[in-house]
Amino acid sequence: MTHTQFLASLVCPKTGQPLQVAEDGQSLTAPDGTVYPVLDSNIIDMVHPRELFEDDAREQHLYDQAYQRYDRGVSWVFETLNHSDEAATRQFMIGLMNLQPGQTVLEVGAGTGKDSALIIEQISPGGTAVLSDLSPNMLRLATQKLKAEDVNIHFFLGNGSYLPFADGTFDSVFHFGGINTFSERKKAFAELTRVVKVGGKVVIGDESMAPWLRNEPTYQTLWKANPLFRAEVPIADLPANVENFKLHYIFGNCFYVMEYTVAAKAPEIDIDLPIPGKDFVDNWRLRAEKA
Repeated sequence: MTHTQFLASLVCPKTGQPLQVAEDGQSLTAPDGTVYPVLDSNIIDMVHPRELFEDDAREQHLYDQAYQRYDRGVSWVFETLNHSDEAATRQFMIGLMNLQPGQTVLEVGAGTGKDSALIIEQISPGGTAVLSDLSPNMLRLATQKLKAEDVNIHFFLGNGSYLPFADGTFDSVFHFGGINTFSERKKAFAELTRVVKVGGKVVIGDESMAPWLRNEPTYQTLWKANPLFRAEVPIADLPANVENFKLHYIFGNCFYVMEYTVAAKAPEIDIDLPIPGKDFVDNWRLRAEKA
């Protein structure tokens, strides 16, 4: 997918309607007149809403300020968590998608590109990596770090709760390290799932201390220092069309990673099928009504 083809594939993150690409390729315009500009390094500003919710704006500001020291700080955090092997754990997470050369992958919250580099490696040759973040500074740093001759790489600023793509655009979607703070988390899970082809993989992770460790003194120190470790795994936010769900705890059991396959529709349950018995009349609906 060339840059021109990528621009043509984008849709309005608010309505899903097609966008008009300017003749010079430097902006896209929605039917309602909203303009999405192409910034330096061919980063497209697809953020919606244009004025972010307070929590999202705060996170954007924090990451914009921390981008130069971010990688060093993250590596230090992971080293404190059971002296975890950061590189091996990132390989494990990316491996959950079972990527193949030539595939098209979206990473939401790409940051400085640590996980992106592994994605690019696994879809080479011939693949397409679409990388987004809410922080302009983080994404600019990623554009400087990530180069590949046999993989197409595209960057856009975006809100994971409003993705500018048609249904089923990607073979897989990956996100790690931000969804706990999303203002519209349930909508984000719906979007991350919507843009993946049926049968494709979604892999998502963030902070959440394993329940069996939360009373341990050293772990209580951790969550006093960083309240995000108190977050619960957001399983209830998943859409209905999910199958083959698995949950992993990583980095000293202080982070979770969930993986699932996108199904064509939610599973069907026949609550009126007679339950085998003496008269074959009883069923789940009758039992519920009696209860």
